[in-house]
Amino acid sequence: MKSLPWNAWLLALVQPFVLSVGALSVFLGGIVGAQLQPTLELATLPVTVLIIGVSLNIFPAAKIQHRFGRKNAFIAAALISSGVAFAAGIAIEQEAFWAFTACSFMLGTQLAYVSQYRFAAIESCKDPSQHPSVVSLVLVGGIAAAVVGPELLNVGQFVPVFTSEYANAYSALGIIELVGAVILWVGMKPISIREDSIKNGSDRPLSQVLKQPLLWLALGAGLTAYAVMAFLMTATPLAMQHHGHDIQSAKWVIQSHVVAMYLPSLITPLIIRRIGTFRLIFVGCMIMLGCIAIGLLGQSVHSYWWALVLLGIGWNFLFISGTTLLPGTYQPHERFRVQAINDFSITAFQAAGSLSAGMVLFTQGWSWMLVASVFPVITLLLLNTVVKKR
Repeated sequence: MKSLPWNAWLLALVQPFVLSVGALSVFLGGIVGAQLQPTLELATLPVTVLIIGVSLNIFPAAKIQHRFGRKNAFIAAALISSGVAFAAGIAIEQEAFWAFTACSFMLGTQLAYVSQYRFAAIESCKDPSQHPSVVSLVLVGGIAAAVVGPELLNVGQFVPVFTSEYANAYSALGIIELVGAVILWVGMKPISIREDSIKNGSDRPLSQVLKQPLLWLALGAGLTAYAVMAFLMTATPLAMQHHGHDIQSAKWVIQSHVVAMYLPSLITPLIIRRIGTFRLIFVGCMIMLGCIAIGLLGQSVHSYWWALVLLGIGWNFLFISGTTLLPGTYQPHERFRVQAINDFSITAFQAAGSLSAGMVLFTQGWSWMLVASVFPVITLLLLNTVVKKR
């Protein structure tokens, strides 16, 4: 681990500051939406547009990073996110649902750049064998974000800019985003993107790139991880409130879930070296199915806790597997295009999962959400089996 590049360590360090926007938005987005919304079906819309904001910014973010460099782009995104977080607090204070929703969309800009941190870490490596380790290291930084993000609800009491505790949570988010920008400005080493992007061969048509079964498996692992995770996680705080659990219980469940998303990163590279990426995808799918089974067994706080913890672990195994497979599907000069396609596809499915979460929860119920989640997991299992045999 000591031989890993400096940028990987720095990007892991800055995660609690820049990634908390996602953890806080997932925790409070649906709750604030339910408080301000015109109809219950729109309660999760702020979380959905956050993900849509990520999706729509993937390609612009890739181009901006190519033009101005990873470091400058990451700093600018954190600064913008800081300002938008304060604006979100004002919207909550004014009970302006659509303004808050617009701010959630803008906060997605930051997450579009944070999702590229793992590629910046990969590009800082001299040895491709380090790729699983640096991806895992960057994700480990998300452990603190899992705690810091929802905890901003309590931290916001020490930043009493507004009367609403939810608004103050977003003002606290604005402060730590600013801190994240400073850390990036002081510590991150620039990556020579233009030099690294010199072509080593002719351009392949996109259709030829997309014909690779391995690319579809890499995409499928990421899509399944995020779609199922967003579908279930977005609805969890609302489902818990509906079944009589208080907000602190929901906070504990969401914090535990996000920790479970990132904590396995400490050992995921070792697991990959031991059993291989294909088997890790299989294990991740089995854990996802375990999450669904436990969720169907009851509505207690502990049932939600175990289901969401397993959901986080399954997400980690599938997401890291997909990211590890992806560099094997493109040539160096094709990386921005393929990386952007990968992340856009993931966030599009994530947005669909989040958008449908509120509607399915309030019309069909929590159990039907769990049953519906079985189908993408089974599809990935079949795809993994087919590609592994090729």
